[in-house]
Amino acid sequence: MPESKCTDDEFVEAWKRLGSVSLVAKELGLSIRRANDRRRTIENRHGIPLDAFNDQRGFKIFHPHDRIRSIANITGCVIVFSDAHFMPGDPSVAFEALLKLIKKLKPVMVVANGDILDAGSISKYGPIGWQEGQPTLKQELEAVQWHMDQIVKACKGLGTILHRTIGNHDLRFDKRLAGQVPEYRDIGGTRLSDHIPEWSVSWSVLVNETCMIKHRLQHSGIHSGYNNVLKAGVSTVSGHTHLLEVKGWGDYRGRRYGVSTGMLSDPDSNAFLYLEDNPVPWCSGLAILHFDNEYRLLPPELMEVVDGTAYFRGQSV
Repeated sequence: MPESKCTDDEFVEAWKRLGSVSLVAKELGLSIRRANDRRRTIENRHGIPLDAFNDQRGFKIFHPHDRIRSIANITGCVIVFSDAHFMPGDPSVAFEALLKLIKKLKPVMVVANGDILDAGSISKYGPIGWQEGQPTLKQELEAVQWHMDQIVKACKGLGTILHRTIGNHDLRFDKRLAGQVPEYRDIGGTRLSDHIPEWSVSWSVLVNETCMIKHRLQHSGIHSGYNNVLKAGVSTVSGHTHLLEVKGWGDYRGRRYGVSTGMLSDPDSNAFLYLEDNPVPWCSGLAILHFDNEYRLLPPELMEVVDGTAYFRGQSV
């Protein structure tokens, strides 16, 4: 629908049905910035709230101006996934399981813990030979928007906080433009966050002062979960390694956990052709955290994909 023919009533109807800035913008033929402007104008003109399905007003989460560390004080279920490396084509088994778990567990927060974008075409590494069929950056970005919007829709009516941390692959998008065309600073669309505005963003999220969620902490490798929780002094939830596991640790201060959140992507995705068909200990899945009424982190749970089937609590999802 042309922008000039989009009436207030049509915008309100689309918003109540879709509840997402990017989805409304796409349906009505508006830019995301224009859709946000229309939303605010209509709210002021008609005195009606146009809340997103992930509206965060009223939740106890604080995003500092510098976006370095967000602070959350919450109880209930938190789902954390990482390393989705979203690509065009059929969604991964882990992604489909994520949507089902959202509807089943009704989380108070979903955290995309880094690397939703792969951005191989703008990495510092060159192409692998004369490989064909790799998606363009535009196609990857559209895949990111589609997948993240599906999560927004799955959270409809739940009041779920939607937040993402910055992964090293995500950073490629902003870094490429900042390094090569710095004159484009602060122009709409030059940041990855401009394309998925429903998701707040920061480098890390500290939950209840006792659990740090961050894409990558100090350590990588097969012992990253153990080393991170040992040296951080709080429970840690990290991605980057594509490992899926929980490492328990205890000392005079009590019990805490080092959680590695696996990868939402399929290990056989075309994003990982650089592996040269070598075996890796990567695992497709995600982590589920539960904070009790005293804000304590209970033993974390995992959803894991094995032989093409997602399992959680001993049952297929």
